[in-house]
Amino acid sequence: MKEQRFTGHRTVNRPDGSTSDAWFPYRCGYCGRDTAGAVVASWHPADSFHVFWLACTACGNPSVADPEHMVRPGSKVGPSLEGLPADIAAAYDEARTCLGASANNACELVCRKILMHVAVEKGANEGEPFGAYITHLEQLGYVTPPMKPWVEEIRRIGNAATHKLEKPDKTRAESALMFTAELLRLVYEMEHMTRLYAPQSKPSSTP
Repeated sequence: MKEQRFTGHRTVNRPDGSTSDAWFPYRCGYCGRDTAGAVVASWHPADSFHVFWLACTACGNPSVADPEHMVRPGSKVGPSLEGLPADIAAAYDEARTCLGASANNACELVCRKILMHVAVEKGANEGEPFGAYITHLEQLGYVTPPMKPWVEEIRRIGNAATHKLEKPDKTRAESALMFTAELLRLVYEMEHMTRLYAPQSKPSSTP
């Protein structure tokens, strides 16, 4: 992308909402909704170079779209999950935010850390090798034989991000996040949903 320098306010446009260039569709990084964002201002020093300052019409928060239409802050990637312990929920939210910002290696590293969080929360000792965490979750029944290959994949991807100087790979990071979300869903969310919606057993009235 060719570098452009700011040459004064005459290159900044402030649309009034009456034309099509006053609106910019995107997914808001704050509220997560798809919105026809209001273009508060746009900078166009050349025909092929535009920067847009946006306001979400759903929540009102500001974003910026660059000439390649990359919107910042990016929207979170991956499913929302319920019933997670607070520290694991924070780590999962961080992984989603990293991937939404195209910080692919960071996403992979956090997913690797989440695997450790889950094992320790379920009684493993902190500081164990990662293979021991998977074994611990297997022994408790949280990782079944069909699950083991993709749980191992979380570990493998995280190790690659930690120990190898590789180019960030969006597809690999997406797979790490999706595998991690599935693990968290099975370990925590399904139990949470059961407590919310499954019929509670009632005491018997039989003497």
